[in-house]
Amino acid sequence: MQYKVLLPMDYDMEIIRQRVKTNGFKTDGFQDLLLKSYLMIDSETRKEYSPLYLWNNEAGMNKFIFEGFYDNILTSFGWQTITSAIPLQVELGDSIKESAYVLEIEHDILPTTKMVLPEFSLEKSTETGRVLIYNPAKWKYVEFYFFIEKPTQRKTSDTVYEILHLSM
Repeated sequence: MQYKVLLPMDYDMEIIRQRVKTNGFKTDGFQDLLLKSYLMIDSETRKEYSPLYLWNNEAGMNKFIFEGFYDNILTSFGWQTITSAIPLQVELGDSIKESAYVLEIEHDILPTTKMVLPEFSLEKSTETGRVLIYNPAKWKYVEFYFFIEKPTQRKTSDTVYEILHLSM
């Protein structure tokens, strides 16, 4: 699951950095959480806070959303849409905790008469992990690649996030 909080261009992103520094550890070891990546963009054209969660099952996700934890987002940023998707491939390497950046690549799943399993579009390289998810309600799939060094954007539609903290 992921929610993307788009912030005004004059928003002081140090507030987000401090928020994660102060509270990020609270999701370390959270029930059923495989990975939470606290993602942020602080550029001249975009300010965004977009945590990404991978759950082992729905019990922990339900606890997070309905037992007061997500209320912190509502209180700070108002009503946010949570995008949920189904993990198709999850490959987390031994050095995943060293990751400092995530490259996100979104794709449409186009109408067809024969379904084909989405695959990673990038060859394995220096990433510390990679995740491929899909959402059949929106007919989209998304690739996330985790890196220690800042990756190069291949297309303008690709998104590079800074990782502020990883919880596992």
